[in-house]
Amino acid sequence: MTTQEENNKKAKAVELLKAAWSKIKNLKNPLEEDKISECIRDIKLNSKRLAVGASVLVLFVTGTGYYEAVQGYRVIFNGEEIGMVKNMEDFTEGVEIVKKELSSLYQTDIVFKSDVSFERATIQKDHLLETPQESAKAVYATDISLSSQAAVIVIEGEEVVTLASVEEANETIENVISSYVNLGNDEKIVDEPEISQDYEIVEKVVAYGDISKVEEAVKFIMQGTDEISEYKVKNGDTSWDIAVNRGINISELETANPDKDITDLREGDVLKLTEEKPYLDVSYTKQEVYTQKIAFETTYKKDSSLYVGKTKEVTAGVNGVKEVTATVVYQNGAEVSRDIVNESVIKEPVERVVAKGTKPLPPSQGTGRFRMPTSGRVSVINKAGSHAGGRAVDIANRTGTSVYASDSGRVTRASWYNAYGNTIIIDHGNGFSTLYAHLSSFGVRVGQSVSRGQYIGGMGSTGRSTGSHLHFEIRYNGQRQVITKYFPSLRVGSRVSP
Repeated sequence: MTTQEENNKKAKAVELLKAAWSKIKNLKNPLEEDKISECIRDIKLNSKRLAVGASVLVLFVTGTGYYEAVQGYRVIFNGEEIGMVKNMEDFTEGVEIVKKELSSLYQTDIVFKSDVSFERATIQKDHLLETPQESAKAVYATDISLSSQAAVIVIEGEEVVTLASVEEANETIENVISSYVNLGNDEKIVDEPEISQDYEIVEKVVAYGDISKVEEAVKFIMQGTDEISEYKVKNGDTSWDIAVNRGINISELETANPDKDITDLREGDVLKLTEEKPYLDVSYTKQEVYTQKIAFETTYKKDSSLYVGKTKEVTAGVNGVKEVTATVVYQNGAEVSRDIVNESVIKEPVERVVAKGTKPLPPSQGTGRFRMPTSGRVSVINKAGSHAGGRAVDIANRTGTSVYASDSGRVTRASWYNAYGNTIIIDHGNGFSTLYAHLSSFGVRVGQSVSRGQYIGGMGSTGRSTGSHLHFEIRYNGQRQVITKYFPSLRVGSRVSP
């Protein structure tokens, strides 16, 4: 081949190269790799026919035009580089995917900071986010703080609780009101419920974690805040009374008053009281209709056929019934005032009539047969003093053990009696009397008639005594009698019972 022919082939090869390069440059989308590959194949075929440095030409083409064709964008998300994309729309669509998925998951419109910028750069395959879904995954991998459009309940200028929407905020207010309003049968609202405080619902974007559910918000508003008040102790007050009347326990009272000994309160002491105050006070007025009993009255009439102290019911009393209509004001479920509007009698009460005896009592008369007045162990029968000659017996048992009349008669003493302490004496009307000493309590009074075996008091250790016991004497015409004459089986240490 002549030199001229070789030069012509080289010239034609250059022309082919320029044509291929022009075609690549004129592509509308520089990333259409299939068309670039087609151009390169054309160059290879023509370069073989021309037998010139096709490999060099192909290298030239692929080393310049191809790499220029894979230019893309570096993605900067909230100041952090998170990958590369071929076009910006892929990443923008990926961000929207994240917003939609989170909003569906949390059932509210979720927003988050998404400052995005793009820098033109050569694509690096291992950093390429090829689809919107891959862009979404890259966003999830960043530290995003979720926020949401919400509704805040503001009470007296204070942001109290946040709900997901204005609708839920209004539902919360309505539920607080309905929690306090309780209507029974024959009751109706007279004045619609009112909230004492100024409040409003404000829409704003908040951190998602600050949003409460309706049930939680209702409970929070009704529980309210702790309010400190002072209480001045009155005469007769105890820490228990003060705590119970205010719905708190003793430990809470102690915690609020660390400088006080609440077990030793004195009149005039000032205590701090911690009480829950709801954020909202709900007041309403309702009309109540209810029945109420009319208490019967009792009248007495004299009856000479009955002994003095005896009574007999002649006519049984029956309560009446009336219907009451009242207007009642409530605040936070507690009654504040009650105004009786009307009363109508449904059933009149029936008066109770009682006959009261006026007949003088007959003289009390004993049987002359004495019974053991209590139970216990015989501790003393015969010793110096009131027991000398066996003229009394001591029976020991627990304080409060029942003591009974040894025979029928009339009570002539039921009081303190020197060394005997609390003492009862019963006159049996036949010259005999019995004495019961050192009692802890009285069950009868002077002038009262008692029957044999009737309860008269409790065993004790009053007067000159070293322990709980009953000192028992039988007297005839005022003289103490030998006790074993009436109870032959008595022995010190033996157990006795009535």
